[in-house]
Amino acid sequence: MEITTNRDLYCFVAELVKERRDHPITLRAYLENLRRRCQPMRERDSLTLYELAEVLGASFDPPAEAQAAARASQGFLTWENCVTLQIQDLLEMEESGAIKDELRYFGVDAPRGARWYNFDPCTYLECGVAGTFGGWQDGDETGRTYVPGPVAVMDASGKITSVDPRELDEPVVEIAEVTWEVFVEFLEAGQQYE
Repeated sequence: MEITTNRDLYCFVAELVKERRDHPITLRAYLENLRRRCQPMRERDSLTLYELAEVLGASFDPPAEAQAAARASQGFLTWENCVTLQIQDLLEMEESGAIKDELRYFGVDAPRGARWYNFDPCTYLECGVAGTFGGWQDGDETGRTYVPGPVAVMDASGKITSVDPRELDEPVVEIAEVTWEVFVEFLEAGQQYE
């Protein structure tokens, strides 16, 4: 599968979600796998969209232990700090019992104060992609739907206005690279985007 646009990535994740929906892995274990799988790329400043998709899919399974490179880019270190804090949040929410709250998908605060809305790998990935790159289209089989009623948007002049969400233009865009900073945005959207 060629993955060069935000739509390609969303379709890849939609298929991955469908295949892995019943895969017995916690979000914390998934993120630990993701962190280990990204270690060999730590010297680089960015990944291709295909490499991002590849590492997201492969992280459902533990990686073979890999030797990390000695040097790490600053972007990678920022990304690694973000994913490490997310893993710590999930561990602390497990220990406190907050992660077992039946209403957790309405939002739960981790002990260090970070707000969480997504608690399984499939929801996390879909929200990460939709919130960072877009690519969703009405009819995709991921459970995402339009919100009822108008939504607030900023128009070209910077004024806040309301529109029917079906009228919003969701362009398909080519993505040449994904920097670690954008990957951090992905992690944050995975945690908080709804």
